[in-house]
Amino acid sequence: MGAVSIGVDIGQKRDPTAVAVTEIDYREREGRREDHWLVRYLERLPLGTPYPAVADRLAEIVQNVRKQAELSVIYVDATGVGQPVVDELVARGLPVTACYFTHGDRRTAEWSRVTIGKAWLVSRLQALGQSKRIHLPHTAEALAMERELMGYEIRVSEDANDRYGAFKVGSHDDLVTALGLAMQTEPFTVLIGRA
Repeated sequence: MGAVSIGVDIGQKRDPTAVAVTEIDYREREGRREDHWLVRYLERLPLGTPYPAVADRLAEIVQNVRKQAELSVIYVDATGVGQPVVDELVARGLPVTACYFTHGDRRTAEWSRVTIGKAWLVSRLQALGQSKRIHLPHTAEALAMERELMGYEIRVSEDANDRYGAFKVGSHDDLVTALGLAMQTEPFTVLIGRA
């Protein structure tokens, strides 16, 4: 197995916490090495799951991943209510990177903190999906994630502020966000057989 990363979108009352486990796989295509993302696992925790129980479930998922592969990082949405979960995972000695969403189309990383624009996250997912470099399992959660991505919207207010997400009543974007968090790294793409 290749390097594995986990993305976690923290929710509780309106949106469930969502978890995505991905593995990077390199494939040769036309003399180039491409990164492909194998989605190994998707899960939504029940609405109202207390934060200590979220941390317990994440620790369990990490333990299961480590039995099979090398875990590179856990990216957790620390914007708003996610910070207590990040703190708990750090206290447990897990390799956590706190991610804070902002406006725009940039991603900046420093130490164990990432600032990421939702526009950057969604456009990266769309580009990888269109180039058929995301490989989903055949599960109910994967189908739900595909529906979420199809319903994902960009709204611009009168004062030119952009918002990203699922805005229809009863819709969610938690699985899309978790998957985007798990797949945010930029692996090297190199020419095979060339110096």
